[in-house]
Amino acid sequence: MSYKKLLNLVPFFMLLVFTTVAWIDILAVTHAAKIRHFIGGGLVLINMMLYFFSFRMGVLWTGITLLLAVINLAAFTINITTWQFSIGSLKFPVFQPLALVLFTVF
Repeated sequence: MSYKKLLNLVPFFMLLVFTTVAWIDILAVTHAAKIRHFIGGGLVLINMMLYFFSFRMGVLWTGITLLLAVINLAAFTINITTWQFSIGSLKFPVFQPLALVLFTVF
């Protein structure tokens, strides 16, 4: 596997680790999973299957998954942390900082 393909897989592996740890914690410690956790877990499973069939589609789906997480439609950690910035009366949308960092790495 080439170095460039390996770099493209880094954000997916980070998502996989975050999702696995979150679901182990949800199942073992009786946390209540929110709909965003189910969406995030489903997106990661779809992403994993896509990587087996087409690497390019897997990379594209990783970007879509991260974008959905940035705009707060999917979650990959137990604690869903959101931020919102405003400049005067102009308010920016709510976003997840961890997902934004992963999207930037992507």
